[in-house]
Amino acid sequence: PKSDFRAAKSAQLAAVRMGADSSVPTVEDNGYGVESDEQAANRFKRSKPPAGALKHRLLVLHGHGSNNDISELQVLNLQLAKKHCVQCDFLSAQIETTARDGTIAQLSPGPFHTWFHLSGLVGTLVGQGPGVAGGSLHDSLCRIIEHLQTHGPYDGVYGFSQGAVMATLLCSETVWRGIGGLTACPFRFAILANAGGTSVVNRISIAQCGRGKGEDATPLCKPQLPAGVPSLHLIGKRDWHRSSSQQLVSAFEPATARTYTHAHGHEIPMALLRDRELQSALAAFFAEL
Repeated sequence: PKSDFRAAKSAQLAAVRMGADSSVPTVEDNGYGVESDEQAANRFKRSKPPAGALKHRLLVLHGHGSNNDISELQVLNLQLAKKHCVQCDFLSAQIETTARDGTIAQLSPGPFHTWFHLSGLVGTLVGQGPGVAGGSLHDSLCRIIEHLQTHGPYDGVYGFSQGAVMATLLCSETVWRGIGGLTACPFRFAILANAGGTSVVNRISIAQCGRGKGEDATPLCKPQLPAGVPSLHLIGKRDWHRSSSQQLVSAFEPATARTYTHAHGHEIPMALLRDRELQSALAAFFAEL
């Protein structure tokens, strides 16, 4: 039950804090990695290093109405650490919302978050909406870029559903240069799983920081795509967002875009632990980097 889960986690955290040296940041043993007080405040978790030699560091972004608990399960089911020597950082959005569905609510006690509000999307045409400075999408992109600058560098980014939209935008020069002021894309590759709501990528306009004529000018620009990084697109055969996942492939450089279709729906389930073809696809993708 959720109440038992929360009680156990609270007791665990309290025990750690009571025995901690005051000069050392307190941590919560979350069963997969450790989370400092600073990380907890920013809803940030880091996985344990893989047993083998570390090959890739990956930033993981959850979907709408989800959280880091669900992302951790997905990464375990993909066996990224065990078979591909990947270490993951899990970053959660900060806008609270309800669980996307009952399954997610059963797998995690919450809270649940979203990266941006879809309401007002078309409002960007009149200077309103999630992509303008101060909008929900723009704020989330700024926060992720700040995280990259503090906790990076990363080799790649993984996004599930709405998180795949965020990952795509972060690979666009419109974001990494226009918002972050970076000189190059912060990722060498992207893994996009069960992408949903991908029409946002083509419809949104994003404020560019410090690129206008006046000091406070923030011109709106469409994302510059295709992104020039290798991409692996995991698509669910029975996913109601299947067409969205397929559409997102065109947002990346065609020569280095790879796809794999699994037999399931809008999920990365435990059944994928037995999917040898998926592991072959992942191994081939990493080998090409």
